[in-house]
Amino acid sequence: MIQKIVGKNIRYYRIQKGFSQKKAASLVGITSSYWGYLERGQKNPSIELVAMISKVLGVKAYLLFIESPAESLPEEIVHYLHLLNCMEDKHIDFILTVIKAYINLQKIQK
Repeated sequence: MIQKIVGKNIRYYRIQKGFSQKKAASLVGITSSYWGYLERGQKNPSIELVAMISKVLGVKAYLLFIESPAESLPEEIVHYLHLLNCMEDKHIDFILTVIKAYINLQKIQK
């Protein structure tokens, strides 16, 4: 189960980065076929490999282990949630302030 989650996230972040499997695998130092196994959840990466992959993909390692509870949300919102996870706290705080203000405005207008 966890291998599938990790694989799905590796694939998602690789695509967001604009890397082919071959390019990403090369940057990490593994073969593209092994990378494919990881994305399909057929191999279990070591902690060291997860750390290297997350560095190449530009995300925090723990994000590769999180199953998205937002599966039923529109794809565009899920995409932005993933981007938010990679931002610094000060940027997230600003975005949350804007979202909360917008929601409160909508409540007042109803």
